[in-house]
Amino acid sequence: MEDATHLPGNQVHPSAQDDYREDLMAHAWVEDQWVSKEGDKLARHGIGSRWHVRWREPTEDGTRFRDRAFAKKTDAEEFATKIDNDLRASVYRDPDLGKAPFREIAEQWLAAHLSVRDSTAARYERELRMYTLPKFGHRPINTITRAEVAAWVADLHHGRAPARYKIRGTKPPEFLPVQQMRNRLGASSIEHIVTNLGAIMKWALVEGRIDRNPVVGLSLPKAESEEHVYLTHQQVRDLADAAERVTGVHQDAVLIYALAYTGMRINEALAAKTGALDLVGRKLRVVKTWTVDKDGARVLGPPKSHERRTVPLTAFLAKELAALVKDSGPGDFIFQAKRGGPIHDHNWRPRVWDKAVKEAGLDGLGLTPHKMRHTAASAAIAAGADVKVVQQMLGHASAAMTLDVYGHLWPSRLGEVADAMEEARRNALAPLPPAPVPRPAAPIMGM
Repeated sequence: MEDATHLPGNQVHPSAQDDYREDLMAHAWVEDQWVSKEGDKLARHGIGSRWHVRWREPTEDGTRFRDRAFAKKTDAEEFATKIDNDLRASVYRDPDLGKAPFREIAEQWLAAHLSVRDSTAARYERELRMYTLPKFGHRPINTITRAEVAAWVADLHHGRAPARYKIRGTKPPEFLPVQQMRNRLGASSIEHIVTNLGAIMKWALVEGRIDRNPVVGLSLPKAESEEHVYLTHQQVRDLADAAERVTGVHQDAVLIYALAYTGMRINEALAAKTGALDLVGRKLRVVKTWTVDKDGARVLGPPKSHERRTVPLTAFLAKELAALVKDSGPGDFIFQAKRGGPIHDHNWRPRVWDKAVKEAGLDGLGLTPHKMRHTAASAAIAAGADVKVVQQMLGHASAAMTLDVYGHLWPSRLGEVADAMEEARRNALAPLPPAPVPRPAAPIMGM
């Protein structure tokens, strides 16, 4: 398809406007540029595209004429029909808007998401650069089809899609040429990438650049349900003891206890400061977490979903934390590196966690610091906590989310409910006790 532009804005030269007046009822029509209506060859026969679609485009000042060239008559007729129908239905949009390359629209979409966390924005940018732009970046956005997106999803799943990788250690970052993926992606990663593509396409749809979102309704690989690991109290103690044996530092054992009995994420625990501790009330306020900014630098930011919360402390954990912070000021981190300052989770995990898991004989469970949240939830539920308490402790957005993840841990109370209803029914239907028989009046003496 070619675009024949005779004047700026695709307006047609006035000398050609007589052709438009031949069918005043049509909004768009097809013209043969090589052969006249009488069958005679025209002067431009064999030059350029033979079939031109012409239409009247509404503007703020009235109407302007537009022209687009096609090599095939069938393509021209299909385009003319669509333009004509859109104009009659008052849903017309400029076809040139769809010519914008996907990369340009993706950059606009990314720039508009200023309210998301820096770490989220960095993930958006990374996924676009690594996987989406190598596939669709150069393409006019209105040419990306549903079938292409579906095939690309399959390629991501099987590890054969194009990708662009960053060269490690380069600042400012440098990138390798586009190449085939090194590894296949899991269902969760694919869902993130395709969700962002769908959001960009939705943006383009609202802007009038495309007619339909090719991502809507697309089937994605199903993620395998995460296998939860629920440690017993003895296993938690074994893991904490193993951590202390590995490093010789009691703080590492306390950190494991904190993960197991508060439900904090590892970077929430490592960001916690002494001033957030209420040792009398046995509570800890979770107000910060370690995250990354748009440049990948590690920074303190709000907790996930921006939800600050307060987590309870068991008596033994409050005592351990009190001993840990006895010489600290309110602005000091509760868990500190050997030379002071914060602990980096990427350093602590291989140095302490991985070794402690193996030392405690738990290395076959797929245990991670994050999965200690499952242990915290199960311990709280077993102790009688209701769903709202567990939701608050874990920082879930809703009680429904908590139930989706941990609903099976609450003991069934169906029998209790049935017994309570039976008792209520029995009490409601029980016959009234017989009215007491009045006693005869005692005779009055002397009568």
